[in-house]
Amino acid sequence: MYRARALTAVVVAVLALCGARTAPHAVRYVALGDSAAAAPGVPNQVDARCARSDHNYPALVAARLRTAGFADVTCSGATTADLGGQFRALSSRTTLVTLTIGANDVGFAGIIMKCTALGLFHPDGAYCRAAYTRTGTDELDERVAATKPKIAGALRTVHRLAPHARVLLVGYLRLTPLDHHGCRPRELFGNGDLAYLDAFEKKMNAMLRRTARANGAVFVDNHPVSAQHDICRPGGLRWTEGLIPTSPTVPFHPNALGERAMAERVLAAAGQ
Repeated sequence: MYRARALTAVVVAVLALCGARTAPHAVRYVALGDSAAAAPGVPNQVDARCARSDHNYPALVAARLRTAGFADVTCSGATTADLGGQFRALSSRTTLVTLTIGANDVGFAGIIMKCTALGLFHPDGAYCRAAYTRTGTDELDERVAATKPKIAGALRTVHRLAPHARVLLVGYLRLTPLDHHGCRPRELFGNGDLAYLDAFEKKMNAMLRRTARANGAVFVDNHPVSAQHDICRPGGLRWTEGLIPTSPTVPFHPNALGERAMAERVLAAAGQ
């Protein structure tokens, strides 16, 4: 009888061990960031205050990972200064964090509006570049440089509050066409300003990459992979909409295809 009980105990222990080895790792995911992550205008909108979609890239990632816990606190318009409230979703149990931030710190919306207004009646000019470099230095370069320590500080805070988490700093999709030829009326930039905006995007992307690497995060680089999916591409290929979106989103933001593409890149970086 005792031998039978002992044998049963061994079998139970072995089965439990095998189950522990084959059980999937429980992913507890927190998504932080701005409108590129929240996806304003992309169906279905589930948070009016933050203009957040249930088909933004964090939601798509969470569905694929079948997370044990998921908190999406992304919010349109967020800057690094606004992350304090979002950080409350983090804990020592968090195992995955995505962060998309920085565009509002450099004043992305204002840059787009200014370049659109200056290019409206000067399609062949570079009036926006002239406006931002009139003092002899490039104001946008200075904004990118000033944003770097803010993002570094945000990443350090994430690590402190979620010490066991894999942290992904998720970059932005490409906006301007590679050939620097416009596509009016989808955008109204001066042709000379398209090259200037392209250079600005690359500097922003490079800053995000360096900051991630210096602060223990993985950089999810969405800029190169979206080179053939800028605002001037036809519908079905375009991941970012222009001045007058033809797919549900807000101007100069990712559409549903863009959010899906970002989700695929995040999943690849997360090892899925």
